[in-house]
Amino acid sequence: MAGTNVVDIIKKKMRQQRDELEVVSDELEECKRQVKDEVKKREEAESEVQALNRRIQLIEEELERTEDRLKTTTEKLEEAAKNADDSERMRKMLEHTVQGEEERSDALEIQLKEAQFLAEEADKKYDEVIMHAV
Repeated sequence: MAGTNVVDIIKKKMRQQRDELEVVSDELEECKRQVKDEVKKREEAESEVQALNRRIQLIEEELERTEDRLKTTTEKLEEAAKNADDSERMRKMLEHTVQGEEERSDALEIQLKEAQFLAEEADKKYDEVIMHAV
């Protein structure tokens, strides 16, 4: 009986070892699956990070182009403002000149009327002198 008892103990031990092996194998497969899932998640995250980095790069490039356009537009606006100021100064100067010329023209018209009046008066006096002389 002692021999049978040892065999039974060994068989029982083997069954326990097989059961433990099966449990450990299942745990190992689960760990492998979890590692595979984690690797897949990590790769997806890395891919997303790369996509976001590319997007950031594109946005930075667009920002740089926009800043260049803004700079160019600002320079053009400053030039246009300067030209507008120059034109305004020229307009005021020409307005002042025209006003001065109008005043001069008015004064000359008055002088012309006075000269015409004096000439008419001189003609009348000449005609009177001629009439008295004849």
